[in-house]
Amino acid sequence: MSQLVLQKAVTPAMAKVYLEKGLDRVSGFVVPAAEVATLTSTRQLYELHGLNFAGSPFGPDQPIDILHVPTSPTWQAVPATGGTDEASRAKVSGNFLERPPFDGSGFTQVGDVRAPVAWLEHDRLTVGSRLWRFLPGEAEPVHLGTYHGPAFGWQNHAAGDLFATALPSKLVGYVARVDGKTWAADVRLDDDGAPSVITLVSPTKDAEELGFTMTEAGTWAKQVVRSEVEELFAMHATARWNGVPVRVVDDQVDKEGTRRARIFSIARDANVNERHKLDKLDPAVYEKTVLWEELTDVVYAQRVPKLWATSEQLEKGEEYQRDRAASAAAGKPSLAPHSAPRAGATQVNLGTPEGADENHPAVRHRKELEVIVRGLVNVVPADWTRARLVATMLGTRGEIRAGATTADGTEVGLQGLGKDLAQAVAKLRTDSADNGGKGAWFTAIISVEPAGTVKLATDHAIQPNWKTAPSEDDYRTELERHPRSEDNVPDWFAEHLDA
Repeated sequence: MSQLVLQKAVTPAMAKVYLEKGLDRVSGFVVPAAEVATLTSTRQLYELHGLNFAGSPFGPDQPIDILHVPTSPTWQAVPATGGTDEASRAKVSGNFLERPPFDGSGFTQVGDVRAPVAWLEHDRLTVGSRLWRFLPGEAEPVHLGTYHGPAFGWQNHAAGDLFATALPSKLVGYVARVDGKTWAADVRLDDDGAPSVITLVSPTKDAEELGFTMTEAGTWAKQVVRSEVEELFAMHATARWNGVPVRVVDDQVDKEGTRRARIFSIARDANVNERHKLDKLDPAVYEKTVLWEELTDVVYAQRVPKLWATSEQLEKGEEYQRDRAASAAAGKPSLAPHSAPRAGATQVNLGTPEGADENHPAVRHRKELEVIVRGLVNVVPADWTRARLVATMLGTRGEIRAGATTADGTEVGLQGLGKDLAQAVAKLRTDSADNGGKGAWFTAIISVEPAGTVKLATDHAIQPNWKTAPSEDDYRTELERHPRSEDNVPDWFAEHLDA
């Protein structure tokens, strides 16, 4: 079974951390390596990867390091479409608002070579990833290093083939459950793409009593076959930090006992990321280390490719699909708790948590959500994989935009949403307002998948990007309708009141 290999330009600092510290992560804009294989000069690579961004450490006549990384069936990648401001992003219903030279077309071109560009969410590298250095005027690149998985890490070919490993996180990459314990894992696939041999990895000698042996890289590892593994999956943890949607990629406790999280922004909006002072590591890659207590709405989900699922998971998935079909026949999307795994290309078990009480948003606002979801589903294309609605409201001003993603990754705008949907959004805002405290939300994002998975995210502080800005009267009306405590009035809002 052939495996797609992606190509990404790597900053000199990142290359150093890969080879010397064993960093095992990748994220950002990527292209299919095979489609750009003829571009080998530093000038061509500089243009291909859009390396002339502000503050770029790259130059067209300087060495450029290129990462080749085989794809994983659990990775999340989306087309790099959008614009450099809200207007240009909305025009194409794109995924990103990013700084130039990003053009939002979803493609890059050098001469006659044209290739699609995707944005890869932060994840662990795959076995066989290779780092190359292209030098000005040289026909062939230098092979700097090879990544051999969490057991061995990076092999530095420029330093006597020494190994460098990093402590693997269970919040990125493969995880295996064996005898009730979970381990960071490497998975070897057979020709059909099904797991065959799994390598369990531990950073400590304690695992020796369980049959682990020390590797040349200093980690402890043990190989098992698929039948010995109870569950095999990739963990995906999401949360909100100061209203910004993020993926949690590390969970650590320091020597003083303070719990911290490493977060990766999935807002896909440079304005939002910069406003919150996240660290920009690469174009469209924003991260930060924060206190765990600063996170809200933390949701853990398992991603399980169909060929990895156990018979029990497949059975539950089939049962879930039958329930979904029954809900569809009744004429309404299911908003029931999604406890049963969904057997499909990727399993993402999100939705209303088991045991949610009457105050949970999915329960408290069920009626409005059903109207909104039905309105979206009525206008999506036949091959849709996800639909989303973005509502911005303040005073008497309200704007609603909606779009859908099709099976081939195309983003399309949705029209004809209907008056009842708009009324349901307005009622959702009014009913969820915290008058006298945070007030009502300014932005709400609602997404739905064909399986019935529904997500609601709201923000009470970030200034919306308006098509038509609210009037000064709208700001006063907003406070009259939905009073806020003084410390919950954002500076940008207060400026309009002062005016």
